[in-house]
Formats: sequence, C-alpha cells, structure tokens
Amino acid sequence: MKILILGSGGREHAIAYKLSRSSLVSDLIVAPGNPGMKATLPGLRTKNISVTDLEGLLEFALSEKPDLTIVGPEASLSVGVVDLFQQNNLLIVGPTKAAGQLETSKAFAKKIMFAAGVPTADYSEFTNQQAALDFIIKSSQEKMVVKCDGLAAGKGVVVCQTKEEAKNAVSALMSEKLLGENVDHLIIEEFLEGTEVSAFALCDGEHFTFLGTACDHKRLRDGNLGPNTGGMGVFAPARCLENGDLEWMETHVFSPMLKAMKELGMPFSGILFAGLMKTHDGWKVLEFNVRLGDPETQVLLPLIEDDLIPWFKASAIGEIKKHQAECGQKNPTRKKENGVHVVMAASGYPGTEGVSVRLGDEISFDPTFVLSDSDFLFYAGVDAVENIFKTKGGRVLGITSLSDSAELARESAYHKISQIHFFGAQFRKDIGAKA
Repeated sequence: MKILILGSGGREHAIAYKLSRSSLVSDLIVAPGNPGMKATLPGLRTKNISVTDLEGLLEFALSEKPDLTIVGPEASLSVGVVDLFQQNNLLIVGPTKAAGQLETSKAFAKKIMFAAGVPTADYSEFTNQQAALDFIIKSSQEKMVVKCDGLAAGKGVVVCQTKEEAKNAVSALMSEKLLGENVDHLIIEEFLEGTEVSAFALCDGEHFTFLGTACDHKRLRDGNLGPNTGGMGVFAPARCLENGDLEWMETHVFSPMLKAMKELGMPFSGILFAGLMKTHDGWKVLEFNVRLGDPETQVLLPLIEDDLIPWFKASAIGEIKKHQAECGQKNPTRKKENGVHVVMAASGYPGTEGVSVRLGDEISFDPTFVLSDSDFLFYAGVDAVENIFKTKGGRVLGITSLSDSAELARESAYHKISQIHFFGAQFRKDIGAKA
C-alpha cells in the first residue's frame, strides 16, 4: 500500500515510524513532513505542501493515488480535508469538518455531551467580554476555567485559581490578543480537581476500537507551573486507572458520543480523543480532540504491538466491527510496558510570556548518543541546513523510552535528553515522576 500522512511534527513522525514497520506498506509519503523524519526513516518521501492547502493536497493526492491518507493535525481537519478527499473517492482517516466541531468548537462539544448524557463540567458561553466579566464577578465560585471556543494549539485554556485571574484571562483572550488575535467566543467552566487522563478511540461512524490511555503534562515548567503549552511530555498507560475504568469510558463516553453524532447526521469517523478527569465525583470529560494527540502519539504508538494499517483502513471504510470479528480482537494488542516521552522545546516557547520563540539554533548530540530498540527520537520543529539540524519551531524534538518499569523508562528518556543540546533548550524534569 501507498500511505500519505498529512502533517510535519513529532506526532506525524511517530505515525510514519509505526506505519513504516508494516509489511503492508511499500511507499510512505508525509506532506509536508520534516527533515528529521526523512533522515531517520529510509525510503520515506516528503512533499512540501501546507496542511491547510486543500487545492495543493488534493492535486498531489490525485497524482500519487495513495491507498490511504492519515490526517495528523487539527488544522487540516478544520478546513475540511476529509470532506474533499471523500468527494474525490480517496480513502482517508479522520472526521468531516462538521463532525470535527467536537474539537473546533468547545461550545458545540459541550452541547453534544449534555445531550448525550456524558458527564462534564458545568459551563456558560459568552460572545461578549463584559458579559463574561460580569458572570465572573457574580459567580459563587472563586476558581474557574476560561477556554477559547476555537482551535488554539493547546494554548487557549486558562486554569484560574481566583476571580482576578479569570478576569485577566478573559481580557487577555478577548481584547489583548493573547493568541495572536482577539477571541470573540469563549466558555467559562466549573473548576474540576483530580487526575487528568487522555483516552483514544479509533472510530468508523458507529463503532470504535480503543487505542489506549496516556497522561500529558501541559504546563511549561516542573510542578505544573508556567503557561499552558501543546504538551511538554507524557507517560502511558495512565496509572490512576482502576478495574472497570476503561469499560466505563467506552460505555459512558465513546459509545454515547458516537450515537449522538450519528443521530445528528454527523457520524464521527477517525480518532476521538477524550480528555478526562478523575474527580471525587467520578470521571468527567474536560474536552474532546478529533485526532491523535501530540505528544501522546509519540508514546502510544510505540506501545501498540499490532500493525495499525488494517485498523486504520477499517476506520476509513466503516468496517471496524467487521475487522474486530475477522481478527478476533476488540482492540489492537498493546505491549505490557510503560512509556515516557520528554519534549525539548526552543527558548521562548510557547511565546505567551512576552518573549519570542528562538529559531535557527544548531542541534548537537553527544558522541555517546545511541538509541536502543526501546528508545525513539521523534523530530518536530526542525530544519536541516547542509545536513546540520536546526531549530525551526517551538517544540523541537522528543525522546520516548519504553521499559517494563515506569521508572526505568523515565531514566532512559532523561539519559537520552541529557545528550541532546541546543541554545536555551527547555524541558521538564518531572515527566512521569511519581506524585
């Protein structure tokens, strides 16, 4: 099979690595890709097309005729790449633009959750800054969460410990261009306390298979301090799960959401990523994403034993239930190991503290740097100048390590990270540490 992957970051590098191991794949293309994945995956091709250039992507796909396309970033999904490919009889894994509103609009997702009976935090919706500020002043709660309604690369959520912080967050989002431009639609949510878990299901519009769980570290600095980022590291599987929790998620989150979306005439196909919190009142859904998470993918996929191509194809053609029956498995087999992934980010990342993200710094490795079969280096924001890697984005690269022991996986990942260098490199030192 010829496989096309859309995207350029660490997530897409991890997808490309996983699919490159499949005996069913003879040709692998990533658009636009990055020089790091090309250098580390022999035979991989890249094509420099923006993930939101629908015309360019379609033209390329019609000329290459991939057997299957897998969408990495939410930006592609939000502009309707799945709709366009499907209209041109190209098999593609991902939700339509309408179904993708589960991520592109937090207010839309909230309405569906309430209608489907999926447990979630109470919320209020605002399109007017003064109305939002008045709501905060009158609220009986001191803590709350302010969320931009649309896409914000993981940076549109502000967890507020006081009303003053909440008012500042509303002002920053709606009139001070915190995200580069002013937001005209946000929600203010009930503050929940507990342990966060990311859970991933591969769906075909009606049925789904479970890909696993992970715990992401969103804040920039150790101890969950500093601004929100797209993710500074992750460990998997989640450690707070008890017997019955996975079945609960399948029964009370994924099944009702798929049923509700189908009834709305927006059947959901592709990856449904639930961000959940285990509170003293039980599990509640914080939000949904409609694609593989970044950096969760960099640890989830190395932990999956099975070839994912048949599962991805089953998602694209609406035959997950049929594939489950044929292979005698409800879910892809996962290794009985622990994984830890640590992100190295550029100086100034995430760019929300009044400092610009540095670009163009040379990346170097100690002479002793070697990856074992249980270690993985995934490139994200990198460029190559005369075979020398340089920083090109906020999150530059990441290391994943697997081991029977969570602590050994963590030690291995940090040992590898300590051997990689570039100016002002930022990484957390507590990813996967025991609480």
